Amino acid sequence: MFSHSPHKDYVLAPPVRTSLAWLETPLITGLLLALCYWASPDDPLFINSFPWPILAPLLLGVRYGFFHGLISSMIIIGAVFWMRSRGLPVYAELPASYIIGMLVSSMVVGEFRDLWGRRLQRLQMANEYRQYRLDEFTRAYQVLRISHDRLEQRVAASEQSLRSSLLLLRNRARQLSEKGELLTPMAESILAVLAQYGSFNAAALYPVDSEGRLKGKPLAVMGEMDSLDSNDLLVQMCLEKGDVVSVRETIIEQGKDASLSSLQACVPLIDAEDRLLAVVAIKSMPFFAFNDRTFSLLALLGGHVADLLQSDPKALQLASLDAQHFSQHLKRARLDAENHDLPGSLMFVELSLENEPLLKALQDSQRGLDLQIQLRNGRSYAGVMILMPLTDAEGVLGYEKRLQYLLTERFGQGVSLDSLEARVHHHQLDPKGRSTGLHDFLYIECGLNDQQMAI
Repeated sequence: MFSHSPHKDYVLAPPVRTSLAWLETPLITGLLLALCYWASPDDPLFINSFPWPILAPLLLGVRYGFFHGLISSMIIIGAVFWMRSRGLPVYAELPASYIIGMLVSSMVVGEFRDLWGRRLQRLQMANEYRQYRLDEFTRAYQVLRISHDRLEQRVAASEQSLRSSLLLLRNRARQLSEKGELLTPMAESILAVLAQYGSFNAAALYPVDSEGRLKGKPLAVMGEMDSLDSNDLLVQMCLEKGDVVSVRETIIEQGKDASLSSLQACVPLIDAEDRLLAVVAIKSMPFFAFNDRTFSLLALLGGHVADLLQSDPKALQLASLDAQHFSQHLKRARLDAENHDLPGSLMFVELSLENEPLLKALQDSQRGLDLQIQLRNGRSYAGVMILMPLTDAEGVLGYEKRLQYLLTERFGQGVSLDSLEARVHHHQLDPKGRSTGLHDFLYIECGLNDQQMAI
């Protein structure tokens, strides 16, 4: 057992001392022969009755194994020949069956003992290995628990969470959305948020033009940052790949010369439509933060920031994040209808009476590409607006049949939206891009306002 293990005193079976085993083998055999001679001097080996001397090789074979049992039986067989040479009448004829039986019995018992001894040894080794791994796991768990406690203290002491940081950026974008382009006025805030979660000490944010090249001077700088060469290897690889690159994986691991870049990492700001807006060039960051997890987080933040920078200014003015999200997808569906002649539908279910089970049923009826938002219109009625991209009028009818089946399953036979005091409003997105019909549908027919839905 491993000496450092707290389980070192636990064993499946006590070990056998070899020197004591070889001492006990002739001693026990001799004592048993002496006892048999005392009990029956005329036939000390019990040739003509039950062979009591066989107990010695059996006991030694069970206790110590094959060779000890065999040696004990050989001692007894030697005693047979010795007594025969002394001229005892009962041993005048050599007892072949006695000798063979003695040997076979001791060998079989010893072999089975050795077999189970080897199995026990394998189990013991497996047990020791498991105990060793358990000790390793226990130590690792204690280290992890202490690290987790310290991390909790660090997070609790931090000024803001990741979600609150993104909300602050979104609020900042709302304030600046009417002034046009957002990247320049928000560059300092963006770099500060990325530095907070990337833990880097020196970095700069560079804009990227429509051709995928860096534009001149940086929009924001943190720490001691020298002027950046536009032909820097790490920057070029970041622009080509459109992903986070670091000096470790892209230069050292690929056998390239690290002197070709003065940076440690580059983080692109790429939106959901794969448009590259800017690059954050990182010159210095601590060793503990230089890992794949940090780079994955920076890539995620970069994507969120890029989507925020490309957000519709009207959608940013909405107070609700859900409304902003819905309006962005509505804009995308309108562009798809206008530019690619793809169908899209809107459906508003207006509830004249408060009905939480019905709202839950509408929520459960949502399909994979659909998007829902719960609203309360100017008539003080609750409702659910459903955006159905790539869905024409026939698709809407199919969705209504599915919804009716769900209502029958939840509320019983004969129940429909009409019987539940719910009105349904439909609108097909205009393939010509005209917003008049959508404006009338949202703000007049559905009773919403421009603080709930932006077009």
